[in-house]
Amino acid sequence: MGILNYDTLKWDENLADKYEIPVELWPDVYFYRDFIGELSNVAAKDLGLKQNIPIFMGGGDQQCAALGLGVIEEGQAKITTGTGTFIDYVTDRRIKPSEEAPIFSYPSVVKGKWNIEGSIIGTGSILKWFKDNFSQFQINQSIEGNKNIYDMLANEASTIPPGSEGLLFIPLYIFKKGTIHGLGWNHTRAHFIRAIMESACLGAQMNLQLLEAIGWKKVSEVRVDGGAMNSPLWAQILADVTSKKILIPEVKDAAALGAGILVFCNSKRYKSLDNAVTNMIRFTDVKEPIEHNVSVYKTLYRIFVQELINIDGKKRVTRDL
Repeated sequence: MGILNYDTLKWDENLADKYEIPVELWPDVYFYRDFIGELSNVAAKDLGLKQNIPIFMGGGDQQCAALGLGVIEEGQAKITTGTGTFIDYVTDRRIKPSEEAPIFSYPSVVKGKWNIEGSIIGTGSILKWFKDNFSQFQINQSIEGNKNIYDMLANEASTIPPGSEGLLFIPLYIFKKGTIHGLGWNHTRAHFIRAIMESACLGAQMNLQLLEAIGWKKVSEVRVDGGAMNSPLWAQILADVTSKKILIPEVKDAAALGAGILVFCNSKRYKSLDNAVTNMIRFTDVKEPIEHNVSVYKTLYRIFVQELINIDGKKRVTRDL
């Protein structure tokens, strides 16, 4: 957010002076839905669009995703799992998290609301890494059979029981601290795939619990989006790990839908964000937690959190290699 003053939502002159970049050199600050201007003739021609299309300020990807899931009221939460996993929780005011917690606070695209956000980076990318490096035979099969390779991987994972028979991934990939625990002779490709899915959900649960504590309110349901939610198995694992009802939307790219909602409101197609949310968002599936699975994941979650904290707090053991 640069040198933004979170109290005034304007550039902070003291910070500008500290970094010796005058406020005058920073771009103008616009709020979501502010009118910016019109599309130039040159840009319209290059893009194949009409001239003079009005341009309004949009929002950050996760803030738009929250809107695209209808997560706009205090105490609502959403989880996006794509290349990474991003957890957002709505509050009526800015809450400054502890400097020790990897939690951030951003203005919502809804006036007067704020989103507190946690994330686990690379949780989806690691499945792509597994696919690219250890699934060439399956990739060839998917091409020959005109099948989705990720559906095939999920089908493999579905043969493995919750907890992956003791195989646990710690998803600190961005720090080169990604760690595998409990690997044994009994574990197969399918175990690896399921353990990767489970690690994303365990990380999401850790962040969600932090956000609930900071926001002083637990949620009973979570709205979800992202490519991972194309997998019914992954969505069910998320329901079981969080022990909450999971609402799955028709449009899995909620960030794009959220940006679209802003456009429709700005163009007066809908009178309000609430009206647009009611008419533009549809949920097509619900996953309820399965009692036995919840019990397994509660045990695994305690191990996960402790190990993640231990590994994150230490230097990488292979740092000198």
